[in-house]
Amino acid sequence: MESALFAIREFFPRFPAAEKKVAEYILGESKNVLHYNITELARRSGVSQAAIVRFCRRIGAEGFADFKLRLSHDVFRTSDERFLPDLELESDMDPVQVVKGIIGGIGRSVARLETLIDISLINRAVDLIRSARINHIFGIGASGLVAQDLVQKLIRIGIPCACIQDADLQITAACNLQKGDVAFVVSYSGETPAMITVSQWARKKGAPVITLTMENENTLRASADVALLVPSVERVYRSGATLSRLTQLAVVDMVYSLLISKDLTAAITAMEETLAATHTGTGGAGGEG
Repeated sequence: MESALFAIREFFPRFPAAEKKVAEYILGESKNVLHYNITELARRSGVSQAAIVRFCRRIGAEGFADFKLRLSHDVFRTSDERFLPDLELESDMDPVQVVKGIIGGIGRSVARLETLIDISLINRAVDLIRSARINHIFGIGASGLVAQDLVQKLIRIGIPCACIQDADLQITAACNLQKGDVAFVVSYSGETPAMITVSQWARKKGAPVITLTMENENTLRASADVALLVPSVERVYRSGATLSRLTQLAVVDMVYSLLISKDLTAAITAMEETLAATHTGTGGAGGEG
C-alpha cells in the first residue's frame, strides 16, 4: 500500500494553495487527522470539502476513506485493518445528525446480528452454563461491562457464577478453575492478551470455554469450545465501544432468555425472591434493578 505521507511530501511543491494548506495540516497533525471526518478536516485546515476530495485524488487515493486507510498505515505501521482507527469525529455536530446516525447504526448492526446467530451454539452455551458447578465470567474494559451484565442476570435466576473486575485477578481465577466449572470469556477483538491467558488456563484446567467475540477470525474464537459471535461493526481501535457493546448485550439477553425458558418455574421463583429482597428493605438497598 502506497505511503500517504510520502505522496504528500512528493507532491507538496505542486499543490495548489488550498491543497497545500491541507497537506501542511496533515503533516503536522497526522495522528489526529485519523480521528476526523472530512467535514472536520476541512474546518481545521481552513479549506472546503471539495478541496479535500481533490487533494486525496491528487496523491492517488480513491477518496477520503482510502486516504485515511493509507495514512493509518503510515502512523501505526500495521497491515491488519481490524486494528486501524475507525473514527469519524467532528466538533459541533448537528444533534439530529448524531441521533439519526446512532439509530441507523443500531438497526444495521442488529440486522447483521440476526443473520450471524447460530441457534445451536446458543443452545449449547446455555446447556454448559446450566450444568456448571460455577460459571466464571471474564472480561475487561467495555467487554467487562457486558460480563457484569451477564453476571447480574445469572445471579437473578439462581445460577452460580463469579466475576472479578481486576484483569490480573481474572487470570488468577482462571488458574484455579476446577472440574465442572465453565469459563465465559467476553472480548470483542478476541485478541485481548489477558483474556487469551484466561482461556489458555481454563483449557489447561479442563474447563469448557465459551467466548463472545467479533465474527472475524481471532485467537479466542479459535480456542473456544463454543464461540458466540457478534458482527464486526467496529474496528478494535475506536472512540469507545458502542454498536459492538449493544450486539454483545443482545447475545447475553438471548442466553438469559433461553436459560429462563429451560426451567421457567425455578426462574420465576428466583426472580420473585430477589425482587422481594431488594425492594422491601429485607436484606437489600431497595433500589431499582
